[in-house]
Amino acid sequence: MSRALHRRQSRVLLRWTPLLAAGVCDFPHDPNARPDLNPPFWSPCSNPQAIILSPVENVCLETERLIALAGLEDLILRRAPDGWHAIWRVDGVEHQFWLPQGAINATVFYAATLPMDEFMELRAHAARRLWRCLTGRSPGRDIRAMPAQLRQWHLLSLRALDARLHGESYRSVAEVLLGFRGNKEDFEIDPRKNKARRLVAHGIRMMRGGYRLLLHYPVKLIPRSKGK
Repeated sequence: MSRALHRRQSRVLLRWTPLLAAGVCDFPHDPNARPDLNPPFWSPCSNPQAIILSPVENVCLETERLIALAGLEDLILRRAPDGWHAIWRVDGVEHQFWLPQGAINATVFYAATLPMDEFMELRAHAARRLWRCLTGRSPGRDIRAMPAQLRQWHLLSLRALDARLHGESYRSVAEVLLGFRGNKEDFEIDPRKNKARRLVAHGIRMMRGGYRLLLHYPVKLIPRSKGK
């Protein structure tokens, strides 16, 4: 058995638990494995970056491209009752795909299923990037790239939440994260007081499930009224 094949097989875990409310599958964690080898496997319903692949017959043989998914380097596999789940990291990009049917080690022609829902554009973009990497090309620009200012806001909110959960005051949060200097009276009239509170409030929303909104950024879902 080759070393590469052994590494791939060692990453296949057989038991799992679906966490439908969280949008992920809870595969067993190997405490001896590096953290980056135990990534979360998201459901395609929550993460449009998770592509559904199926083996199909191609009627246009001139354009057919056969692929052996199990032979991809740096592939992380999980076996579940609903098929194979995989994460493939290449050229600094992480691709996730789900194979409900078919053998992962077969060399076949695949089709991507793209539900025409609110995430259609993101799914098509993710499928295109996966296809480009499978064909040895650059994945291209990521339309989901987040502006640096917004990314910084999310990071600061998590740091602010962590500080509050460890008993730090809003004033301490403002001093460390926002550069506030002054006494208690100064803090009461400083705009950074409200900003510190907003950071913590945002961190709480993220902790309580709001982080899943980042999976389909920049698409914002419109809440549906009951009965629709």
